[in-house]
Amino acid sequence: MCCGNEASAEAGTHTSQSVSETLVAGPLPDGYWVQAFPFSTTTNSDRPDIIAYGLGFKDAPSTVRLFTNPLNDSRPSGWKVSEIASLDFPVGMTFADLTGDGFNDVIICDRYGPSMDDLWSADTQNGGRVQWLRNPGKRAGQPFWQANKIGNSTGMHRLQAGHFTTTDVVQVMGLPIISQTLKQDPAHQVPAPVIIFTPHYGEDRSKGPSSWNHSVAFPSQFRMIHDVKLLPRSNGNLDMVVVSGQEGIVLLWFDLATSRWQFNVIGEGIPKPSGYPEFHEFFGCGSVDICRVGNDDVGYIATVEAFHGHIVAVYVKSPGAPKGPSSLKNRKYWTRHIIDDFGPLDKKTLTGPLHHVAKITAADSDSEAFAVACMGVPSGDRSRQGVYLYRPVDLVKSTFEKVKVTGESAGRLAVAGYSTAGRMDIASLSYYVPGYFTGPDPPQLRIDVLGNKNDLSQIYATKLDQEVLLRVPRPSAIQPGAVAKLPFWTLASRTLVVFVLSKNDRTVLDSSIAAVKVIYGELTVTNADGSKSTHSLAPAPKTAKSTLIQPGTSVAAGVIGAVFIGIVPDKNALTPITSMKNVQSASAMPHTDTIPQDVASSTFPFARVDSLPWAKEGPDAGKWDDFEFYNALGFHVYFNDDSVEKIVHIQAWTLGLGETARFHVHNQTGRSFCEIHYCLTNGGGSAGMRYFPDSFSGKPDPKEELTKDYVEQHSALVKVPDYSEHGPLWIVQPHTTTTPQLLPNGAVDYPWHAWLASQFGDYKLPILPPLDTDKQKFDVWLAFEFPSSAFQY
Repeated sequence: MCCGNEASAEAGTHTSQSVSETLVAGPLPDGYWVQAFPFSTTTNSDRPDIIAYGLGFKDAPSTVRLFTNPLNDSRPSGWKVSEIASLDFPVGMTFADLTGDGFNDVIICDRYGPSMDDLWSADTQNGGRVQWLRNPGKRAGQPFWQANKIGNSTGMHRLQAGHFTTTDVVQVMGLPIISQTLKQDPAHQVPAPVIIFTPHYGEDRSKGPSSWNHSVAFPSQFRMIHDVKLLPRSNGNLDMVVVSGQEGIVLLWFDLATSRWQFNVIGEGIPKPSGYPEFHEFFGCGSVDICRVGNDDVGYIATVEAFHGHIVAVYVKSPGAPKGPSSLKNRKYWTRHIIDDFGPLDKKTLTGPLHHVAKITAADSDSEAFAVACMGVPSGDRSRQGVYLYRPVDLVKSTFEKVKVTGESAGRLAVAGYSTAGRMDIASLSYYVPGYFTGPDPPQLRIDVLGNKNDLSQIYATKLDQEVLLRVPRPSAIQPGAVAKLPFWTLASRTLVVFVLSKNDRTVLDSSIAAVKVIYGELTVTNADGSKSTHSLAPAPKTAKSTLIQPGTSVAAGVIGAVFIGIVPDKNALTPITSMKNVQSASAMPHTDTIPQDVASSTFPFARVDSLPWAKEGPDAGKWDDFEFYNALGFHVYFNDDSVEKIVHIQAWTLGLGETARFHVHNQTGRSFCEIHYCLTNGGGSAGMRYFPDSFSGKPDPKEELTKDYVEQHSALVKVPDYSEHGPLWIVQPHTTTTPQLLPNGAVDYPWHAWLASQFGDYKLPILPPLDTDKQKFDVWLAFEFPSSAFQY
């Protein structure tokens, strides 16, 4: 941190899971449904595409969009969009190949109506319509897919394709949420039917169904069904489903022996409130998914409760219960446990921000996790929106690890291997339904990629707001003789490479590496001439030390290993730097299984400080106006295990010749960090850090600190040449070498300090107009912000 700038993860973010986010599309006009869509049933090499849409508006229909996965395009250039339908108030969808041509068709319900208070009647308004859209066999070139009607039922809300009563054809289960508007049924007492649509084919099956038979599986048993989960081939060769609604979570199946539909209420979810039916709010369960544990495909049940509720709960199976779907037919095997509460919207209702739950299969885990979609709340409280991952830690005790995947509003999740086969990525779409709830930001469609957290010898990189979270192995995870390394930052004609070396191990560095900077542990450098030097986090307080090494140097880690940065200069670099146009700042990371494309292509542009919010607002507003002073945000470096141990935050600064970064302290932050500055290029050769005496209790005069006489009279200079770093400037506790003294608010106690460029005092500040390129010589340095725990010696 320098001059008040610090970038950090959002409060409450748990960074134990490697996550990177890719924006697929945005801003969008609205947002409701997102679906992973396997375009073909026969091409195993294809990655899933995405279908997404909103509900539309009273005066404008919704556009159903197909987003083509760039991995399915011979000319990848991002996610390409095709409009496949324009529908009035579409709600749920599913898919199946209804023609046998090897391409999945879309099965979708629309004409729902503007809201639950204004449903469109199936009898008089063609409401609750179910259609199938024929896949043309190619992703682009046809504006709308051919629509074919299946049937109608007022309030049609969710659909599922499967084999429910026969294996001869693919059937469609339709689940209206209510059968009449809330104005007619304010207490949600009128049930809605569960309908089975069975296709009839003519002689040419490739033309698709010629008609659909309509039968009612459950005419009056269920209310407010909000979600449905298919259990393929769980009933012999037939499918069962689990639904969530006012009755809780319920298993539905067709009993072949009796030719009758059966159901079992597994659990009620949030219990029915006292005073019902006068109580006009929702209860029960809003969404459900079934998660595997070991070799049991029905290991536990994940739910969010109630309808648009606020409770995250799991149902845990009792010891000795049968494995698989049969355990769902007897509620005695299941016990409900609340594991999280996002809080109701107000004290009188059970509604909240939760809308959907989906299981997450991870290759590195014996048990499946699950994620929930948080729409958000009217207050805009960002802690109650986004996508949260829950990984089981101890199912017997119902303990889960919670990870925030994204902070953007999410109405539904579509989990699939969009990036790599076998990896489960989370696509989410902002919930944006005008008239009901719209979040603080325009809706967007995004994909969050979850890394393999158990491969502790790998280096992972993920987006973290405008910066990158770099997760490196702990040295103890590196085998002797092995080295983990990654080029991560191209900065000012230099490439920064992070290395991890196990304890007491050594390696010979490439001859291109000119200098090293230790960020964890200790490193002993043995030069070709036999001379040795030792490098740790920093040299002695208020001194500077060179980190230059000879070509082909051997380095050895200390007793706890070492994490360090090797610096590779560009042989063709122009020095000194005379213009900010010549200062490149971008990712040097390759796109790999552990480095997503969006991270590999990141840039970290320099911004002039007087344009940054913290320099334009508050007590220091205007302090840096017209100074040639620039900042580039960079990297948070953590260990990649569950310790959530931060190593360092790194950002970059530049300053023009003759200028000052202005004296400052960090006593207002309440953040306990220790900063060390590392100089990449010292433009005029005599720049460095100046600091006031520890005993100085006043505040530098804001006008006088721009003059040479005042600065030299009141402060001392630590000159920091190229490839050098200074030691601690903070006030050190008595009888220790580096342990920082802390202020009552927890901040590290610093004297007033600032970076001052060469020839400070030769120009009146600010320098107007700025120096021409024939005179300008920029300093470029890095700020390494360590946790104060790193300097406890």
